[in-house]
Amino acid sequence: MAIKFIKQDANVLVAAYNARKEEYEALRATKQWSGTISHAGILLELALKLVICRHIGEKKLPVMYQIHDLELLRYCAGQRNNFLSNQALQYNFDIVSSRWSTELRYKGAIYTQADSDLVHQALFDSVNGVLTFLSQYF
Repeated sequence: MAIKFIKQDANVLVAAYNARKEEYEALRATKQWSGTISHAGILLELALKLVICRHIGEKKLPVMYQIHDLELLRYCAGQRNNFLSNQALQYNFDIVSSRWSTELRYKGAIYTQADSDLVHQALFDSVNGVLTFLSQYF
């Protein structure tokens, strides 16, 4: 059985990650708190998919990883044990994954600045930020 890959290579996924990060920052600047949470999850999802590419040694993401389950993506990226062995990193992952879902895009404004700030810290903390940690793998 042949593995099917998405059309874009990892460089296109990096570009998508960077574009979503710019959008995330613009949403924070304009105080669109629910939008920032939505984009935070998308950033984490893209980061995990980039880590999967590196983990499995492929330049393109296999189609079977076109999913939105952050826990499963983290497992497939080979990062589960790294997170479980670092309580602060795991806590930060839980902050993001417990607030984000694909259904968030269909809901009205439900998150506050405090929620957005907490998720932002969980992603970008200089020591145990989830994206800070994952960025070393893509």
